[in-house]
Amino acid sequence: MNISQAVTQAPLLGASSAQVGEDPIFELLQQFRQDPRDNKIDLGIGVYRDHLNRSPVFSAVKHAEQWRVDTEEDKAYIGPLGDLAFCEAITGLAMGEDLASEVRGRLACAQTPGGVGALRLAFELLAENNADTTLWLSDTTWQVHRPIASAAGLRQQNYAYYDPELGPLGFEAMLESLRAAKAGDAVLLQVSCHNPTGLDLNLEEWGRLADFCLQHGLLPLIDMAYHGLGDGLDADRQGLRIMAERMPELLLCYTCSKNFGLYRDRTGMVMAMTAGETQRGIVEKQWMQLATRHYFTPPAHGASLVRRILNHEQLRLEWQGELESIGDRIRGVRRRLFHSLSEAAGGRKWEFLLKGKGMFALFPLSVSEIRYLRSEHGLYIVDNGRVNLSGFNDLNFEHAVAAIGSL
Repeated sequence: MNISQAVTQAPLLGASSAQVGEDPIFELLQQFRQDPRDNKIDLGIGVYRDHLNRSPVFSAVKHAEQWRVDTEEDKAYIGPLGDLAFCEAITGLAMGEDLASEVRGRLACAQTPGGVGALRLAFELLAENNADTTLWLSDTTWQVHRPIASAAGLRQQNYAYYDPELGPLGFEAMLESLRAAKAGDAVLLQVSCHNPTGLDLNLEEWGRLADFCLQHGLLPLIDMAYHGLGDGLDADRQGLRIMAERMPELLLCYTCSKNFGLYRDRTGMVMAMTAGETQRGIVEKQWMQLATRHYFTPPAHGASLVRRILNHEQLRLEWQGELESIGDRIRGVRRRLFHSLSEAAGGRKWEFLLKGKGMFALFPLSVSEIRYLRSEHGLYIVDNGRVNLSGFNDLNFEHAVAAIGSL
């Protein structure tokens, strides 16, 4: 067959666009990049920005990278489970060293390509172990959770958490909606800095939720994407600790994208806390099979940097100081926005800025208002009102507040 014959046949690739749709956040990013205005402001993409609108490389990461350059002698595959010393360091960071040591014999871990890779493996593990499992997600959640769960073949249901018109629905409403879940179902929970609302459970609620899951036979699946960006490393892990102390089993998906700034290095971990060592061995084999099915072996670079930082006393102190500065800045932006918007746009309620934690909040704006801000003032906000608060800085703050106040 020559080329002229080939092009006359019906195409096999790209034949249908019925299932093709733009991710709303990355579509917004493309619009932002094409906007020629000098005063445009990106409040959409979920990447931390500093006071000069940069996504900086941590100094501790730079030092760890130099160490890697100086000492690396091997580029061989690291295997489907990845860097297990990295996984051990992350479990200690996520759970606290005391609790991690206590349950380590029950932990089956795998390094993954970012938090998305961790979620995909966790969702597929659920589907393969119990075909009747339903995954329960908060009614307002990170927009990528649902397509990953769908690709893994999981049925999905919503539990009450937040309403665009009413705001937070309250913990009692959350429990009431979860009463429809059956034993063996999984509940996806963001342990801190909820994306997109920024509104987290308090410690009493975490305790009651753990008891509820235990009573009803539900499996917690903890998504830990912003560890340290809320109230600090210790405070941000308390929900996970409560669950791990009370539950016989749980799943944890952890990413180093935000708290180490390793967005493009795709550094994550999936962990199963199993009922015992026998189950741990089985799950480890399942992690290997699932990883081999998708990518065979995760990237080594980012994991080696995190392992070096967490296991080196001086680098760890340096990293913690940098992370604390980021948390301080985000909390400062929340306070400043609350006071400025309460004055400039006093007809709306802004208390959620003080109650919330982390990089994200849902602003009380309609889709038409959001698109007006985009077209007339160059403020790029996702249509559901999710705002990346770190996008506000000294260079754009007054312009952004005045634009919102003009609505």
